[in-house]
Amino acid sequence: MLIYFYLGFGISMATFMFHGFIKSIPIELEEAAIIDGANRFQLFFKVVFPMLKPTTATIAILDVLWVRNDFLLPSLVLVNDDVRTLPLSTFYFFGKYTANYSVAMAALVLVLLPVLIFYFVMQKKIIVGVVDGAIK
Repeated sequence: MLIYFYLGFGISMATFMFHGFIKSIPIELEEAAIIDGANRFQLFFKVVFPMLKPTTATIAILDVLWVRNDFLLPSLVLVNDDVRTLPLSTFYFFGKYTANYSVAMAALVLVLLPVLIFYFVMQKKIIVGVVDGAIK
């Protein structure tokens, strides 16, 4: 059920970024493909879509980071203990009157480490994709 919320909330940013990048593609490329005999599907999948790789990678990276780190939406929607997300599960290490800091800090490092590694590996692609989608 949570995935429908993420799809609904995330599609606006993806639409905005794809629209900004597709507007910057020269029409002459599409005209040249049509003159060479490409139909609409070939035009999209062989000319336009390969040019969208940086933007597609950026949207995928930003959405993965957003969904992985989200706390508020799962805390409002998920009610069963067995379907909690990782950030939501680490919240339950802290009680009203007690806190198990040693276990909580270990869990927080384990939750945060894959996100940091993923971000540092993909950092250049994020910047390139955001800049490409923001031009014009």
